[in-house]
Amino acid sequence: MKKFIVALSACLSLTACTQETVKQGAPAPTAPGDTTPAAPADPTDPGSGTTDPPATTPQPTSNSTSPEDRCLDGQDLNAADVDIKACPAIPASPADGPVGKEMKEKISLGAWEIGTTANGEVYKYGKLSAPNTDPRILTFDTGTVAVNKQNLDCWAKGYYRLRKILQDPPAEYMALRKAGFQYRFFQFQTDLRNGPTGYKAISSFEDHLVKWVTVITAQGVCQPPTLDKFRDYSKNELKKRGLPLPTSG
Repeated sequence: MKKFIVALSACLSLTACTQETVKQGAPAPTAPGDTTPAAPADPTDPGSGTTDPPATTPQPTSNSTSPEDRCLDGQDLNAADVDIKACPAIPASPADGPVGKEMKEKISLGAWEIGTTANGEVYKYGKLSAPNTDPRILTFDTGTVAVNKQNLDCWAKGYYRLRKILQDPPAEYMALRKAGFQYRFFQFQTDLRNGPTGYKAISSFEDHLVKWVTVITAQGVCQPPTLDKFRDYSKNELKKRGLPLPTSG
C-alpha cells in the first residue's frame, strides 16, 4: 500500500507521467497497411451500418413483340393480383401460347370454361363473342350465357399470366409435358358467387389437360394461379406418375 502511494505521488508530480497515462487510455492508432477488420456494427444501434433493400427476382421479358405476350413484362408472377391494363381484351377463344424462351413451340390454351354459370348451369365451356360486344356471351354446347366484366377480368388475369409463365416455364412442367402428360390447357374459372364447383386450384383432367383455375371468391376477389403453384402442381403430377424430378443446374 505504501509503495502504491509513493508511486502515485511521483507520477502526479511529473507532466510526462500524466501524458503517458492519457496515451495508454487512448485506442492505438491504425498503422498504414493494417488490414485488421473493424468491429462489426451493433445491429441494435439505429445509427450503425446501412440496410440493403430486399433482392428482387427479375421476370422474363418475352422475345415476342405481340401485346398478349408482353403485357405482363416486369410483373411478379407470384403476386396475389395481376395488372392487365396493358393487355388486350381476351379473344373469342384462347390463342395458342409460345412455350420456352426460344418460342419455337406452341401449346393449346384451350377454351373458356366456367364451373357454375350465372344461370346455374355447371361445367360449361366454349367461346366468347367478339371483344367489341357488350355484354360478351359464352356460347357452349347447350346454350349461351352472358358474362360480366369481373368474369372477363379474372379470366384475363389467369390467361395472360399463364402465357407469361410458359415463356420461361418450370422445369417440372416441361418434364411432365415431354413425358406425354398434361400437354394442353383449359381456362377454367370457379365463380363462387354463382356456387361451388369443386375446383379451387390448378388441376388435371385425365392425362392430357391442365385446368388452369382462376377463382372469384364469394366476396368477389379474383385469385389467379401463380408460378410457384404451377411448379408445385407439376411436381405432384410427376411424383404421382413415378416420373423423376428434373435435376437442378
